[in-house]
Amino acid sequence: MKNKIFISHADIILDKIYDAEFNLIKQDGGGCNWNDLYNLSKMGENCYAFGTAGNDEEGEIAINSLKNAGVNTDNIVIDNNISTAVMNILLPDSKKLDDNDVIHTWYSPITNKNTMHFSDNLPLEIPKELEDKEIYIILDKFENINYEFIQKINNKKVCLDVGAEEFIEYYTNQYLIKFFKQAKLMQLNYNICEYLFKKLKIKNEIELFKLLNLDLLVITKGKKGAEFIYQKNNKIETIEKIPSIIAEAVDTSGAGDAFFSTVIREYAYCDKIDKEFIDKTFELANQSSRDIIAKVGSRK
Repeated sequence: MKNKIFISHADIILDKIYDAEFNLIKQDGGGCNWNDLYNLSKMGENCYAFGTAGNDEEGEIAINSLKNAGVNTDNIVIDNNISTAVMNILLPDSKKLDDNDVIHTWYSPITNKNTMHFSDNLPLEIPKELEDKEIYIILDKFENINYEFIQKINNKKVCLDVGAEEFIEYYTNQYLIKFFKQAKLMQLNYNICEYLFKKLKIKNEIELFKLLNLDLLVITKGKKGAEFIYQKNNKIETIEKIPSIIAEAVDTSGAGDAFFSTVIREYAYCDKIDKEFIDKTFELANQSSRDIIAKVGSRK
């Protein structure tokens, strides 16, 4: 039995996907961190969800999506006082999508009501059966309760996906640095880099890597590939990777999550981070992204 465990800690999210005329065409579990966990479970890894959902149809669909992928959902709390958070995904009327054409919004295109309902009632204890395991914690939100959860786990490596301004804009730079220093692996969407660097009062990705003492920093750039930053022989190395195949996208939702989940898995099992590791990881991660954008929805 594998001793590596992959977990995430957050509110459960449902994706509702609409076409250009606002017809609901699909609904499935969503959320970057949950997509990562779903993907890793599909890869055969041991995955556990620690979260909260409303006692509603949206929560039931999202939880069942994780469960059907093999994720352990025993540690998901059902809260009668909230509604499950819903991300509304609007697909444009276009046969050829660019990276930012798909709209993600917390407001329903049907009712115009806010569908972001997050809870402070997240579980904070892990089962005794996991205490001696090597745990990889995947987060894309950085609340105090997430930080508290991290502190309760000893044998851990924290993997952070920083992809949206709305999840970091209300925190002080001191708090974010404290939280981010828990991480050994971090992925940034290139769209957020300038904002994040300004907020943390640093110049660039190299300063960020040094500040946080990361093992690996990945900056995804959509069709332009990705940048990998790591340290070798006390020297910081940067490798830019450009995809050899540019796939046509049906829906770009979940592309970054497919990429990151593959990076996490390769990182978890690697002996060392070097050019060979980067080359292999990029090819596998890029293939995962191509597979997911060829269909509607953020999960295979």
